Amino acid sequence: MKYDPNAMNYVFSTEQEITAEEKLQLRQQLLANAFKPIAGDRSSLMKSITAAAIFTVFLVAIIAAASTGHVWIAAFIFGLMFFIGGVVMLISGTQDTYTADRNNLRPKQNALFVLLFGVLIMSAPLLIYYVSRNDSSLSTGNIIVLLVGGCFALAGGFFVISEIAGLVKSSKGFGDETEGECIGYVRCFHTTNENHHTTLVTSPVYEYYYEGQRLQAIGNENYIGTPPIAVGEHRIINVDPKDPYAIFEQNENRRKAPTIIGILFPLVFVIVGLALIWYGATQHIEPANSSVTDGKSSITDSYVQNKFGLGVNDWSIAEYTVVNATEESDGSWLLELSNGTYRTDSDGSIKNSHNIGYRFYELTDSSGKPLASFACDKWKYDGSNECISYE
Repeated sequence: MKYDPNAMNYVFSTEQEITAEEKLQLRQQLLANAFKPIAGDRSSLMKSITAAAIFTVFLVAIIAAASTGHVWIAAFIFGLMFFIGGVVMLISGTQDTYTADRNNLRPKQNALFVLLFGVLIMSAPLLIYYVSRNDSSLSTGNIIVLLVGGCFALAGGFFVISEIAGLVKSSKGFGDETEGECIGYVRCFHTTNENHHTTLVTSPVYEYYYEGQRLQAIGNENYIGTPPIAVGEHRIINVDPKDPYAIFEQNENRRKAPTIIGILFPLVFVIVGLALIWYGATQHIEPANSSVTDGKSSITDSYVQNKFGLGVNDWSIAEYTVVNATEESDGSWLLELSNGTYRTDSDGSIKNSHNIGYRFYELTDSSGKPLASFACDKWKYDGSNECISYE
């Protein structure tokens, strides 16, 4: 990527080695720069403020939805945030940014993965909402397994493609070959999630001539500790014709062992993800039920949430007794319930399992549409909503 002397997210140096004192000064400088706009660039400051405001709105919406029991809405908003971010990145043609976690894909390719991740997250709550209101062979458990499998496969595929891209772009024959001189280094810090320790990452800056122009760009190599290339040293680099600032040090022996691990490890994620997708698509998975002391399964808020995707305020439950059952001329059954209402049982499923005098729970959504019935001799209600009992 292009070397920018005004960049705030890294520091340029011509020193190959760095002392502990210099490392501390570098950390303080990068931290201070993180909150500074680029000098004279009002649009940069406005973009940062706008992005922060939009992120805050999304965060508040997610918290509000989750705190009111609408978890599926919160999940949809979370996915929508990534989807919109990916679309903006694709449309705006976002420039590549130097970070310790950068990869070998172009910005728009990264944007596509962000967009797909958003679509994947959004699809889960939409499917849960659909199957909770329509007859479907999918359960919430199936959808969750499919979502996890999709995330595994997408993340693994992203890293596999990135590693292969780096291997190809560093090989002889890719792009246009030229000679680059190391004129210094850019440094930033990488924080690991495992132990929250920061590691100093260094990348060489090359100066080279391409199509009659003298260019300066950051190489694709990331080094922890002292980089193996000195200032003034020359290397053969590959220049991407589509982006003359995308350069890759030509090295046929480029990190063979790490590269193999970098491909095989995420490939395991892809395989696991595909296996989960297959399992979620072919096996019926019911949400787990908690047992109570009398051996009955428990209808809880979490059970309704997992099976039907409904928050506490989106459903109600009542207990009924079948007081009479009449067979109609078309073969269906008309069931009279203890509250004086009737249910039409076209295939006899309720009548056959709920004989006269039999009690059951009926779960309905906020519009009053019946979603499911539960026999009282096998189920016990243990949720937070009031259960109206009609004797």
